[in-house]
Amino acid sequence: MQQNRSVLLTGATSGLGRATAGLLAATPGVRLVLAVRDAARGQALADDLGAGTGVVDLDLASLASVRDAAAQVAADDPPLDVLVLNAGLQVTRTDVASADGYELTFAVNHLGNYLLTRLLLPHLAPGGRVVVVSSGTHFGTLRKSGPFPRPRWEAPRALATPREGSGQRAYATSKLATVYFARELARRCPGIDVAAFDPGLLPATGLARDYPAPARAVHRALTPLLERLPGAQAPERAAAQLTALVTGPDGTSGRYVERGVETPSSPESLDPGRARELWDVSAELVGLPA
Repeated sequence: MQQNRSVLLTGATSGLGRATAGLLAATPGVRLVLAVRDAARGQALADDLGAGTGVVDLDLASLASVRDAAAQVAADDPPLDVLVLNAGLQVTRTDVASADGYELTFAVNHLGNYLLTRLLLPHLAPGGRVVVVSSGTHFGTLRKSGPFPRPRWEAPRALATPREGSGQRAYATSKLATVYFARELARRCPGIDVAAFDPGLLPATGLARDYPAPARAVHRALTPLLERLPGAQAPERAAAQLTALVTGPDGTSGRYVERGVETPSSPESLDPGRARELWDVSAELVGLPA
């Protein structure tokens, strides 16, 4: 990786993002910008990481916030070299809407990231990189997904519609969407390097923060045991793998990287027709040309 590169990291104040922010800030030549939902926490983290770390307000559940954040990055910073789409959400229900009326998990884990990427593409330096954090839950198998139900793919407009359903299934489906997004972005933008990163099972992250209090307490109590499961690891180890992907050499654009190793994504994720449809419909939902 060349020196003096600008990296924008979303979801930087907790879990995998927080651990990755620390490693990136300590990497010589990296100028780090934290895109965060909580401005106070983001500024406190930037102060802790040291001079040169920037902060941008970003709420992926609001397309207006995404547009404002992209405009600030484009106006205030030099060309962006790496966009790290780490922020994600897991909730228990699928009848909750985003600020724009879309199903919340789909809105945060896909639509917000899609719009942010589209708006920042003109400001990405030649040979730039986009890394989107995915999940083994998109496989829908016990070995890869653990207790999560398998994803249930539908027409993108249906996925974007709030209705009754399993929040865990919606999460797994949204992570299938991230793989489609990464592959289609790589196809449409051959001048950049694109990777989907699967950190494995991360019991110590904050993804259960929106669960009911009793469920959160049980999750915290079980975290040390869950981290011993095959495929599980601590956020610090996953952060080292993500940092290496962010700062390392280019690879096959559109690749899927599981815990630091390039590997095939699920057979279902290889459908090019779904990837194209998701891209085109997402463009309509956020008000952009495909």
